[in-house]
Amino acid sequence: MAGHGIAYFELYAKDKQRTAQYLVSALGFECVADSVAPDRSSLLLRQDTASLVVTSGPATWGFLDAHGDGIADIALHCTDVTATAERALRAGAREVGSARGNPILAGAGGMNHTLLPAGHTPAGRPGGHRWARLPQSPAPRTPAAPLVRLEGVTTGVGETDLHGCVRLYEEGFGLTPRRPRGDSAADPTPRAVELAGLQNDMALTLAAPEPDTGPRHGTTPQPPPTHRAEQRLTFRTDDIARAARALLEAGVEFCTPTPAEQPAGGPARAHLVGTSAHLGDTLLIELVPHGDGPDALGGEDLQALYETVGRHGLAAR
Repeated sequence: MAGHGIAYFELYAKDKQRTAQYLVSALGFECVADSVAPDRSSLLLRQDTASLVVTSGPATWGFLDAHGDGIADIALHCTDVTATAERALRAGAREVGSARGNPILAGAGGMNHTLLPAGHTPAGRPGGHRWARLPQSPAPRTPAAPLVRLEGVTTGVGETDLHGCVRLYEEGFGLTPRRPRGDSAADPTPRAVELAGLQNDMALTLAAPEPDTGPRHGTTPQPPPTHRAEQRLTFRTDDIARAARALLEAGVEFCTPTPAEQPAGGPARAHLVGTSAHLGDTLLIELVPHGDGPDALGGEDLQALYETVGRHGLAAR
């Protein structure tokens, strides 16, 4: 297997400083370095072992016009960069450029993947950028900061076949499907599949479009679909109720459920999804409790969570 793991997520944002400040203050990241190039500038954020790069500048404008603020690149550590690139191209990927000699290949949902050699980088900073250390200062933290931990990214695959996308990432990039996510265990056609590398617990989840079932009585009308693939930053938490309340105070608005997200005959989905004006209208925040199954909280516990936080205007999705 040529894939080694996810090195970092790169978020393209219209306002790099505003986005980074919100991730630091509301979600417990630390801003540790910056990088300046002729067509872009970036900030490196860290939360435990997870690295998130926030980038603005002319190089990001095409992506932002097409997709809005979102994850534009998931850089992959590879035991053999050349072999990984060759395998991915044979599996259907396209080479779209390079960064400091590292190939960049197109993936699902409008994302690219910079292929980096596995191994230690100076001060633990991800490759593909020229980093300068920032002076450290205590960062303000909300009560959510110690409660949530970045686990990965979820992206929609648009009209592309989900199984074909999973095959590209498995055979081409060397990532391993962990398990279907968000569906009944009995469902033979999962709508989302989680993938991860060998050395890292960061994950990429690929999600198929939700079937159009029409409006449901008693639900808030949803905006019409766009060509933009939905993206989520997924955070795992030991106390989803406390984390949700803290994020409400930090300006997150949790969304109304859609009928497609309630599997027929299966347990309710034990997660919450919300938006924040500080992250634009195209990047969502997802909270997932620790546990392997979609009913990790149990039906009664999940209902109690929704009722408790519902007093603050929260709706489960």
